[in-house]
Amino acid sequence: MKKILLTMILVVLSANATTITELFDSLKKQPTTKLDNLNATFALKAQNKIDAKYYPTIELFGGYTHYNSQTALKPLDPITTGQLTKSNDPIPFSQTISNIGIKFSMPLFSKELGSLSNKAKYLVKSARLKKQINFYQNEATILASNSALEYLDNLLIALNGTKHSLLTTRKEIEISVKSGRMPGIALDKIDEKLNQMEIAINNTQIQQLNLISKIEAITGISLTQHISMEQIKDIDTSNMIVLKPLQNTIQANLSDLKASKEKRYYPKVALNVVYNKNYAQDNVQDDRNIQEGYGYYQLGVKLPLYDQSQSTDIELKKISLLKTKAKLEKTKLELISQTKSLQQELQLLYKSKKLNKRNIQREEDLLKYAKVAFKQGRITQENYLKYEDELLRAKSNYFKVQSKIWQVIAKLSVIYGNDLKGVVK
Repeated sequence: MKKILLTMILVVLSANATTITELFDSLKKQPTTKLDNLNATFALKAQNKIDAKYYPTIELFGGYTHYNSQTALKPLDPITTGQLTKSNDPIPFSQTISNIGIKFSMPLFSKELGSLSNKAKYLVKSARLKKQINFYQNEATILASNSALEYLDNLLIALNGTKHSLLTTRKEIEISVKSGRMPGIALDKIDEKLNQMEIAINNTQIQQLNLISKIEAITGISLTQHISMEQIKDIDTSNMIVLKPLQNTIQANLSDLKASKEKRYYPKVALNVVYNKNYAQDNVQDDRNIQEGYGYYQLGVKLPLYDQSQSTDIELKKISLLKTKAKLEKTKLELISQTKSLQQELQLLYKSKKLNKRNIQREEDLLKYAKVAFKQGRITQENYLKYEDELLRAKSNYFKVQSKIWQVIAKLSVIYGNDLKGVVK
């Protein structure tokens, strides 16, 4: 029986050439990670859009316009008009005018732009942190799923071990029944137990398939068995990364509030430069081609005096800021409590693992004695089967504790921002 169990364990361990590191690396190629990358890039482009408002805009314009009366191609003062009349030159008037020109505009002072740019920078930081945290969460999901799969694989080995033990006992019972030393119901009882083992094995295999499917959905890699893992480094608990996106959101909200106040109370100054060339299409005084070009520059100032909607906007952003601060405090308290509990649980799980390992050895010894006692008729079949159950339960508990240890490590890695590639191999 030991040779069979050893063979099954070796099959499980060697079934996959894939390592846990390869599973982690595969995340970079998956749609979830690509989506997080796009979100971070989008936030960066939003920042670039704000910063672009510091730069001038240059545009060409043109048109073809027909008026209901003669219209000047450019503004004329009385002196110029008199000189044109005296020299018998056509006055630049036309009822139909085409034009082409260029316009240059540039903000010289806009207090809110600096605050809006700062807001965008904090949102970029927040998006990058969320991308990083999501990656760690996916790594943690892989680790937890693989540990659950490891538990099921080991449980399946234990179930098959129990099944093999029961089959060996069944042969002995069958001989005893045929010789008349045992009643026929003894075979029925052992067959019932074997049927329960088959059901448990079947249910375990279904759970294995579900976990394999879950891992494939995240990584794109289809496993046949769990991947062996070992911890090579403790979790670094110096940096609670999951709070940082909220902290950056608070800074973004502060900048947004500041921008709204600056928009409400500060003037805006802009420079506009325009040059325009007009062409007369039907000058009634002369059939010569008349064209006039002129331009101007302008320093424009806008000063807000009253806008109730802007005042309301300021109040809304104050409330939004307070809500985010409250959310940060709530999350911080929850995480402090959660991490404290997880670290205490981890220590207890390590202790449970040792205790359960000892318990397996004890139950294996008791089962050996129970088999001998059952063959000698010193204990009932029901009592013997209880020892089989106890050994199976002890193994199951041991594997379950090991799986829980990995799951706690996975949770802590996300909270403290640890890349599991440096923690597990």
